[in-house]
Amino acid sequence: MVKGSCLCGALKFEIDPVGIAAVVACHCTNCRKVSGSAFGVYYQVRRDGFRWLCDDPLVWTYESSPGNQRGFCPICGAVAPVETHYGAVRVPGGALENDPGQGPSAVLFNLNRAPWCAPAEAAAVFDGAGPEDYWRKLTIALASPS
Repeated sequence: MVKGSCLCGALKFEIDPVGIAAVVACHCTNCRKVSGSAFGVYYQVRRDGFRWLCDDPLVWTYESSPGNQRGFCPICGAVAPVETHYGAVRVPGGALENDPGQGPSAVLFNLNRAPWCAPAEAAAVFDGAGPEDYWRKLTIALASPS
């Protein structure tokens, strides 16, 4: 199991690396602003591969684009895990405390990559959000048992 938390430690969780369906590095404007960096890295974890380790986790959400919720700790403001509309728990890579053993499998919005940021290595690189087929396969992978 790989443990994670927000900056202040109020939100604690763990993921089972077997439950990781994909790891996405995203260069879209929203991910850049949320991460405060060149891109955001998000682990797409099956619901049965994610578990809160704190009682009654309070996660604030913000809809950054239609259907896309962002999770935040209400105390420290750090990016927090959140359930997605496509069946994953989106876990911010920077919140993980040890190595889950998987790096990005896809890069999204590569055309928005900051000019000073080196290209990320991944099996799939998309200029935008990725084709419907990519997300359909991810949804199927998320529905598979761990």
